[in-house]
Amino acid sequence: MDKDFLNKIARGQILVLNATYEPINITTWKRAFVLLLKEKAQVINHRVIRLLEYIKIPFTKLKNNKPTRSAIYQRDGHKCQYCGSTRKLTIDHIIPRSKGGTDDWDNLVVACSSCNIKKANKYLEHTGMKLIRKPTQPRTHLDIAISQTNMTEWHEFCFLV
Repeated sequence: MDKDFLNKIARGQILVLNATYEPINITTWKRAFVLLLKEKAQVINHRVIRLLEYIKIPFTKLKNNKPTRSAIYQRDGHKCQYCGSTRKLTIDHIIPRSKGGTDDWDNLVVACSSCNIKKANKYLEHTGMKLIRKPTQPRTHLDIAISQTNMTEWHEFCFLV
């Protein structure tokens, strides 16, 4: 094993990919090292390893069905999805609950209190406001973490649009 590689992984977390290159975990460098020593994984780069054999993971375990406030904030990068502000943030229902809107990933966005008050209990089309980015449900709980990490080596394995 490359000594330079060992020095680099000793500094942080490692993204673990399934044999199909899908992210399945973020682990410590120690656990990654054990997987490499046991020849259960291969090095993709100094922050990513790939399991050599496919591990079947129940879809429901990976999928985060119900959005939480913190997950919505994390997905939207702690920015208002109408104006980009990072102050006085709240959660907004794109389709208001009083008009049948649900508490789902595609109907909840982060909004500053000013935009939330401006939008009020109206449909988005009636306000003249536009979303910066259409809200999407992350494929797995790891997609949010990978998309917002400063480890650029991980970004190519993120499936958020």
